[in-house]
Amino acid sequence: MNDSSHTTSRASSSTAVSTSISRPSENSPLISNQKPHNPSPGTSTEYGTALEREFEVHDIGSLVDIGDYEPSFSFYKLLRFAGPGFAMSIAYVDPGNICSDLHCGAVAGYKLIWLLFLTHALGLYIQTLSARIGIVTGRNLAQHCHQQYSHGIRIPLWLICELAIIGSDIQEAIGTAIALYLLFGVDIWKGILLAAVLSYLILGIQRYGARKVEALFIAMIAVMCVCFGIEVLMAKPDIREISKGFLIPHIPANATVQAVGVVGAVIMPHNLFLHSALVGTRQLKRTASVRNASIREANFYTTIESAIALLFSFVINATILIVFADIYSAGGKGGVLVRSAEQHLPGLVEAAELLEAAFGKTGPLLWAIGLLSSGQSSTATGTMAGQYLMEGMMRLRVSHWLRMFISRSISLVPTMLVGTLAAASLDQFDEWLNVLQSLALPFALIPTLKFAQSQAVMTSDFAVTKHWRNFGWAAAAAIIALNVYLLLPLVLQLAGMGVLAASLAPTSSEKHHHRGHDGDSHFDGSEKHDDHIDVLPPTNDAEKSVVDEAIAQPKPVGVLKLFRFATHFDRFLTVAGVFFSCASGVVTP
Repeated sequence: MNDSSHTTSRASSSTAVSTSISRPSENSPLISNQKPHNPSPGTSTEYGTALEREFEVHDIGSLVDIGDYEPSFSFYKLLRFAGPGFAMSIAYVDPGNICSDLHCGAVAGYKLIWLLFLTHALGLYIQTLSARIGIVTGRNLAQHCHQQYSHGIRIPLWLICELAIIGSDIQEAIGTAIALYLLFGVDIWKGILLAAVLSYLILGIQRYGARKVEALFIAMIAVMCVCFGIEVLMAKPDIREISKGFLIPHIPANATVQAVGVVGAVIMPHNLFLHSALVGTRQLKRTASVRNASIREANFYTTIESAIALLFSFVINATILIVFADIYSAGGKGGVLVRSAEQHLPGLVEAAELLEAAFGKTGPLLWAIGLLSSGQSSTATGTMAGQYLMEGMMRLRVSHWLRMFISRSISLVPTMLVGTLAAASLDQFDEWLNVLQSLALPFALIPTLKFAQSQAVMTSDFAVTKHWRNFGWAAAAAIIALNVYLLLPLVLQLAGMGVLAASLAPTSSEKHHHRGHDGDSHFDGSEKHDDHIDVLPPTNDAEKSVVDEAIAQPKPVGVLKLFRFATHFDRFLTVAGVFFSCASGVVTP
């Protein structure tokens, strides 16, 4: 068979390969006289190759040639595409998610396994959209934001996403530091510095090619699977109860916050930028005769690889949930401890103590090794996401090492401050960092959906169809709503503290009346220390009734105004974030 007939057979069979990936119109070309927006000097005005589009972000040596298009399924071809999806899946098993898993197990037992699986399935859909943007257009999500959005939208969008990356990096670096503390007794702040050094070493492997870094990430995922899997075998959980938790949808009344937290944490903002960029390391054949077929083939294999990677992530998260449901929750078999939802939930360090009580020295050792793999790999991928975001969004042309140094150093300073000043309150600080991720999520999720459905960006062949577009927006609305719902307990907690402080603080007339009955009735500067009142939360019904009566009394106007302003301002930021994200999805320069 000659080359022309072989090429024709490739193109004609492309539809069968990608039936489940997209539904293109029969006669529409991939590109119909479409020119790239604002091409940089020296860039070809025709639809470029992946190498041309990603030259600003990827080193030439990091591109992986996936070979010619093959009409039938090839396991070897799947291996060539394997890598970006596994790097993306690491965000689903970072220390923040691990802490969420053990809380779910401690409160709800096995009953939220089905929800954990559902969130990974939803994450697969969103991540697939992000990957398709990079595959079809040859540009990552950050580059599209630079191309499509005006300066007034692009700068705030970049800053918010950078803050989200910093917040995520703080969680991951602290997780690594805790693992080093459990393994070697290293102080938290020293562990943070070691985590920074280790991340430099990991990212330094990039100079030897993308495949080397991806292989290291896959190895770290394998370490997590082995460590947490052994702990499941040691726990010997009830398989029947696990099956019920997987097959029967049910959310216990005392686990609503944990359930919402599982769904709200399904998508990390920086992960969408990362996945759309990593798929650009696969060099496709974009000649006119096989362009459609090559892109559909890439979509097909990337979807399969992402599904396999997220399946491993689900297994890791599920094993952690099962272990702590078995040894720490009333919903398990009542192994070591039985704990109610109202009591303090374990942190990463306390979890190691529980595992030691249940399994001896082996338990915390496996936990620390798995946590170290989780924290260090997620720190590296977060730094990579920062690189792509900074260079793609702002077009900052710097060397690879300088770009990595800037991205890593931006988050190192706040991480060190947290590790030194708030070492005793890492769990509470972690909760606030999750709030930051929730607020930043719309700024990455909504642009992803807008670009994926845009025929101007994706062309009519590869733009998301109406059915999947509606599903995507419904899922995005649900995720954003649940993230907003997660903020309410914190807002109410602050509100309760403000009301309690205001209610117990004496008014000026009460102060004057009180001092009038004292021997020293005159008020001067020496008596200022009498104004201090220690406010503690009520501990019983009697104190509660006193507080309720105090709340009904007149309050100092200034304190209440300040409290109301803070509460409304917090809600305003949440609503403004969603509104601004919607605007950024439709406004173009």
